[in-house]
Formats: sequence, C-alpha cells, structure tokens
Amino acid sequence: MSPPSKLNPLTFFAAAGAPLRAFGFIRRQRGLWWLALLPFLINLALFSFLIWLGYTYLGAWLEGLLPAGSGWWWQALAYLLMVLLALALLALGVYLFAVVGAIVAAPFLEMLTVKTERLAPGMPPGAPPMDSGIMRDIWRVIKQSLMRLALFGLIMLPLLLLNLIPGLGGLIYSGLAWLVTSFFLALEFIDYPLDRRGLSLGQKMAYVRSMGWGWLGFGSAVLVMGLVPVLNFALLSLAAVGGTLLYLQKPLPPKSGTPPPDPPLPG
Repeated sequence: MSPPSKLNPLTFFAAAGAPLRAFGFIRRQRGLWWLALLPFLINLALFSFLIWLGYTYLGAWLEGLLPAGSGWWWQALAYLLMVLLALALLALGVYLFAVVGAIVAAPFLEMLTVKTERLAPGMPPGAPPMDSGIMRDIWRVIKQSLMRLALFGLIMLPLLLLNLIPGLGGLIYSGLAWLVTSFFLALEFIDYPLDRRGLSLGQKMAYVRSMGWGWLGFGSAVLVMGLVPVLNFALLSLAAVGGTLLYLQKPLPPKSGTPPPDPPLPG
C-alpha cells in the first residue's frame, strides 16, 4: 500500500498525535523518566512566570491596542479581536518560552532524544547521526535554537504592523501568527535528529515543509499544549520525543543531506 500524500488532511491529525505517542513511549521506557522530569521542572518555572506576566500586563495592553467605538456590535467585535489577539500573543509567548526552555534544558533533551532513537522499535534504517560528542551536540543545538529565534523575530516583527490596521488587521495577524508559530515549533522539536545528521538550517526547513500538513498538525499540537495549564509543563519532553518519533517514521536516506520528498503518516 503506497503512503498517503503529504497534502492528505489525515497527515495533520496523525502528526498532531505525536506528543500523545511520545507520552506512551516515555511511560513504557523507565530509563527515560529522569531525563523527561528535568525539562518538566524547567518548564514549570518558565510557564509560571509567563502566566504571571500575562495576568499582570496582557489585559491592559490589549485594551490599548483596540480602537474605541460605540454600539453593541462594535463591543462584540472588540471582544472577538481581543480574544484573537490574546491567543496570538500567547502563541508568541509559548514559542519564546519553548526556545528558552529548550536552551536551558538542552543537555537533557539531547540525551532524551538520542536514547529515543536507540529505543524506538521497528524503525527503518536511515542516515546515521554524526558522532561529534555530546557536548558539541549540545552547543550546536543551542546555536541553532538562537538562529531560529532570530529568524522567527525577523518574520514576526513586520507582522505586528498588521495590528495598526483597524478591525481586520488584528484578525489577519492572529491567523498568520498561529501559522508561523506552528511552523517554528515543529522546526524546533524535529531539529534534534536532523541536527545530529549535520543538516543546515535551510535543509531543516525544507524537511519540515516536505511534511505537508504534518508540520501544521505537529506544531499546532505543541502550541495548544503550551496554552493549556498544567499540560504545558510537559511540553519540552513530549514535543522533543514526539518530533524524534515523527522523524524516525521517515528518516533521511543514508548518505543524503536532503529531505525526503514525501513523509508518510506516522504509525
């Protein structure tokens, strides 16, 4: 049976289930528990700070962004825009804290994903990882995270100008912010196995784009995790293992630095 097209909508839902499969995988592998626990504690501290920040400043700042008006319909529109803007800004916060958390927890996430590759059963052979040493791998992961963060900022800053357009500007910004953040979250957490195989940032982005709707499903699932209280504390470990399992469904072919053309649905 041939693999489904990367534009098959089912690819979205299959990739969105990667964090849930990661939970089951970690639960069965007791040797991974301590590696998953330490990023959990790091995220606990980071997201507690994010929640406090949003509770203290977000509401007043959003009210200042919305144009003034009268009438019940205007008030309804204003509240709708406020909700959409709040979600977009929270999505931005989730990505920023995911990157910060991934940098702080880099040693544990690197070891967690390496062990995931070794323990995952029944995966097809692919390009072997480079053996450059764990410390060099960690430093490379940190540098790549900072590069992605800079690129994310270069894309998101111009999009913020859309909020200056009354009414529809906030709606357009919210939709684009969700798409961009989902893409970069997918890139962030599929990065571990790709980076160990020496791919450049451009090659990694090409691999993620080759997933079709899969990157949107996986990135959106990670983003929703980041927005759900308590569940967001487990984001780093589940997203890193989930991204690794997604990669192992269609690894890069041996002696190749280019992304596969059509990753199939994860099993």
